[in-house]
Amino acid sequence: MPRTYRSRRRAVNAGLLMLGWRVGSRLGEETESKGGPEAMIRMEKLALVLSLTLPLFGCGGSQAGSTTGGGLDEEPPPSAHAGPVAVSGSSEARATVGADGGTLSLQNGVRLEIPAGALDEPTEITLSHGAEGHAFGDRERQRALGPIFTIVPQLRSSGDPFVVSVPAQPVPAGYSEDDLAFAMEEVDEEQRAIDVLGTQTRWEFYPVVVANGRLEAHTMGLQGNRAQFGVAR
Repeated sequence: MPRTYRSRRRAVNAGLLMLGWRVGSRLGEETESKGGPEAMIRMEKLALVLSLTLPLFGCGGSQAGSTTGGGLDEEPPPSAHAGPVAVSGSSEARATVGADGGTLSLQNGVRLEIPAGALDEPTEITLSHGAEGHAFGDRERQRALGPIFTIVPQLRSSGDPFVVSVPAQPVPAGYSEDDLAFAMEEVDEEQRAIDVLGTQTRWEFYPVVVANGRLEAHTMGLQGNRAQFGVAR
């Protein structure tokens, strides 16, 4: 409770106490002249009751206010966060993203952009370093560009596509920008693929564009698994 508020309340209680005694004494003087000593005693008792109860009315308001959220000694609740979130981390970035969207990024340059309107409800999203894999394991036709990372959970956009990107890198000799690809690991129950924690998965490749010095993949869905950029032909 603020010191100035405590001082103000003590002053109010003292004033009410003095008022109670004055009322009781005045009533006692009038009763003595009209009703005798017994009546005076009764009125003095009334004054004592007033002196004890009036201060309670003086502080009761703040007590009631504190239980209902309207007291002077209660701090107002913090305002809810509005607008897109922006979170960055070294090996992991985690945030609850709602309808306003947001951006998660890692120090190695991996970035996930969630546009406004993509999510129907607040969702906790984690962008992190991924375990080693073989998204571009065919050395004759494929090359990896940049690290493997993981985005969880599985997401589906209700509006504009998600944008996943990494800093642009030189295209390896023998490849062109048309060969750039974004690989996402997807669950595959029937086909032979990479074994991750007992779940059979496969890598699916999606188009990539170069924009603002970055390799960008625009996708309406994220599978909740590992991903990586590279080239494939």
